[in-house]
Amino acid sequence: MEKRSDLLSFGALAVISAALFSGHFGVGDVIFPPILGKGAGAAWFTAAMGYGIINSLGVLVAYLAVARQQKTLLEMSSRTLGRAFGVVFTTICMLIIGPVFILPRVSSATHEMAVALFFPDFPLVATLAVFFVLNYWVACNRAQVIDRLGKVLSPALIVFMAILIIKGIVSPIGPVPATGCENPLADGVINGYNTMNALGAALFGGWVLKELHMRGITNKDAQTLNLFYIGPAVALALLVTSTGITYLGATAATVFPEADIGVYTVLIAEGVLGAVGKAVFALLLAFACFTTSVGLTSTAGDVFQEMSGGKLQYKAIVAVSSVVGFGIGTIGLGKIVGYTVPWLMLVYPAIIVLLVGSLFDFDKFKPALQGAIVTAVILSIGDFLGAMGMADNPFSSLTAKLPLGGQGLGWLVPALVVGALAMFFAGRSKK
Repeated sequence: MEKRSDLLSFGALAVISAALFSGHFGVGDVIFPPILGKGAGAAWFTAAMGYGIINSLGVLVAYLAVARQQKTLLEMSSRTLGRAFGVVFTTICMLIIGPVFILPRVSSATHEMAVALFFPDFPLVATLAVFFVLNYWVACNRAQVIDRLGKVLSPALIVFMAILIIKGIVSPIGPVPATGCENPLADGVINGYNTMNALGAALFGGWVLKELHMRGITNKDAQTLNLFYIGPAVALALLVTSTGITYLGATAATVFPEADIGVYTVLIAEGVLGAVGKAVFALLLAFACFTTSVGLTSTAGDVFQEMSGGKLQYKAIVAVSSVVGFGIGTIGLGKIVGYTVPWLMLVYPAIIVLLVGSLFDFDKFKPALQGAIVTAVILSIGDFLGAMGMADNPFSSLTAKLPLGGQGLGWLVPALVVGALAMFFAGRSKK
């Protein structure tokens, strides 16, 4: 381990951590925890823990895996199942977490949950145009992205969310319902998938490595040391925030029983902080969406530049990502959320297995990691097809019968078993 002189100053660590938090904390973390709390009722804490397993714990594992391996997602996946798999897998993940799903979602949410609240006749296309012009302007200068996020936009977001949560806990809008949903843990897991934060952290990890290098932290041990501070800080902030907002959602369940996703969060902010709260919330929601968009756009620039060996230039990728996000964003928030879920349920288990496996000695556990990833992908097909509206399929029937199948984690135990068997037989063949 390097000397503490290799550790960035507290201020620098705070700026990077805040920038990463704001990159993670987008519209998903604003709309899913409240609606989760509303449905969970008395079981809100169990639901919040299910959400935290996928969301915050996934983020922590991702950053620790990057710190352990000192490799980007492309490098980790390529080393596990070959370069071809690594390129395909990383491309799918980056498209899901970036231009195809998240950028359209956060930009359309900015319009529907912020701009349209006060200017209902303002065109969606106009909001998206302003959003992505600013998105390109902030993200195009790679050297200043972290500082712009961590020093300017993130502090305002963090302060407002702290005020909202503390005020909502001290003076609840209403009582938490005495009853709750049948399977709060599973509901929390599924909503955790929707935020895509663990997937985002796997990609942000490489982004942070590059940022540390730009700040003069080039030694691998020193980078690991800094990541061991940054990763847990971001994960803890997400856990505290999502748990608090889930509780607010539970307290507002009897007050706004008919409110839909998205609108429900706005009503909570207004109920806790009044009309001023509603206006400030709209502004901060726009900040949350924008910071997420900038962070992911910049990450896409790094990822595809790395993948192409420098043939694709960072600024060009940022521009294309902004254009694609603008185009898909015009279909509206509801449709975007609908087509996002199936793909997340397909790739998330594989990314979790890859990241957890990367915490250990890779050369020793490679056979187990390969077997577990393949198993996770196969058993995720049922959840993928079910989310696509094809619930009556052999894969879904199989997954439902497996341990934790009802919790959305039917792939977990088989992946562990196959991984253990792969290790056993690999050891015997070596002997």
